[in-house]
Amino acid sequence: MTTDAPSVGPGPDAPPALAEYFAVRARVDEFAANAEAAQAQWLACGRGCDACCRVSRTAFGVELAALRAHVGQLPVSTQAALRARLADPEVVAGARCVFLDGDGACAVYAARPILCRTHGPLVFTEDGPSWCALNFATVPPAEVPALIAPGGALALARVDTLLAVVAARYRSQAGGPVRGPLTWALQPEGEAPWDDGQAG
Repeated sequence: MTTDAPSVGPGPDAPPALAEYFAVRARVDEFAANAEAAQAQWLACGRGCDACCRVSRTAFGVELAALRAHVGQLPVSTQAALRARLADPEVVAGARCVFLDGDGACAVYAARPILCRTHGPLVFTEDGPSWCALNFATVPPAEVPALIAPGGALALARVDTLLAVVAARYRSQAGGPVRGPLTWALQPEGEAPWDDGQAG
């Protein structure tokens, strides 16, 4: 099911904040790639490693809009197959991301939200250093942060602050929810919960 289709960019009539989101996302990808390179010897993350996808994720409204646009440019048959997953018992129970393929890959990898792009390697959050438990498996947790040189880990708290600003700006321009489940990105235009004011 993984399409490997490139992420669709904002159209000419898209709210300006959507373009800002794409710019933030590109910058995050650049920093994340550098961090992964700096931490490579301790990382177990890779295609098919899907422990972090065995949950129900939410994203900002601007991220859902970008995901929705990406899904909308996929082949109709692929869109139908993805929407069929909305009835999957694991998805309904919140035990599996709706975009997780059977082989452990992501069906919308190019358009995945910021959280999915930054999870795994060591990052610095408001609560301190954080990383996936599958990484740095041979290193005592207290020693992990000291292994990484300055600039070798993403300051996720700063990213979250910037993303919240862009998301608020998008909402002021286009409406929609503050946050919502990723499943909302599979709703056709005019049928998402925010299209009729159900979400705030």
